[in-house]
Amino acid sequence: IYNRMQPKEVTNYDTAFEEEQTKPESEGQKASTEKGIQIPGYKTITVASGSKDVDVELMNPEENEVYFEISFYLPDTDETIYTSKKIKPGQHIYHITLNRELQAGEYPLTVKYATCSADEKMTPKNGAEVNCTLKVV
Repeated sequence: IYNRMQPKEVTNYDTAFEEEQTKPESEGQKASTEKGIQIPGYKTITVASGSKDVDVELMNPEENEVYFEISFYLPDTDETIYTSKKIKPGQHIYHITLNRELQAGEYPLTVKYATCSADEKMTPKNGAEVNCTLKVV
């Protein structure tokens, strides 16, 4: 049985690489790549039990060229317990109010980021989800 499980010996050591290329210059053509969106991450968010009021720093990094809309989602109960209004680049939010009070314990929490362009069109852009733990003490 052991012989059948051994990896096969590598006998072809020729490695093929792509040739170096130069980007063609095109007149009147805009760059096809956009600047990335910076997404803050959280390991834990702590909330007092019996209260809907939470002191937590939510922010949209100044480098971003998008508005954020941040929501807190509890995957175990399929429930959104908080949704922000639009947050401008460079803006910080320090106090939020949840939709309801939570009992003491630890809950898996998904922080969802919906984004849109920071102009009058507010075109939807890529969003993100960050998983963390919500501690209710």
